[in-house]
Amino acid sequence: MPKPREIISVQNRELIYSFLGKQYADAVAAHETAILQYMKDYGVTYRILDEPLMQVGIGVAFDKNDDRGLAEQLTETFREMREDGTAEEIIGQYLDNPGQYLEVDAYEK
Repeated sequence: MPKPREIISVQNRELIYSFLGKQYADAVAAHETAILQYMKDYGVTYRILDEPLMQVGIGVAFDKNDDRGLAEQLTETFREMREDGTAEEIIGQYLDNPGQYLEVDAYEK
């Protein structure tokens, strides 16, 4: 792979598609789901790398002094939803290949 000559960061996500369309950029890095939605909405096709550039864990914040056990209950509910297929079913209503978005084992303690 050739070494990048220049890296441009844009604040407005809509600009990345213009940069590709006008050939101001050879490639962009963005959330895969946003690119997939753009392709679906506008009937364009981009090649997406098979390997993710980064995996991101999303968390839920609770007050440090919360003693109701909500964090533990939510963790258990999410585990059950992954195991019984509910999480994949819900995500599948919005995204193709929902299983690839459930790669959370690396983030669990």
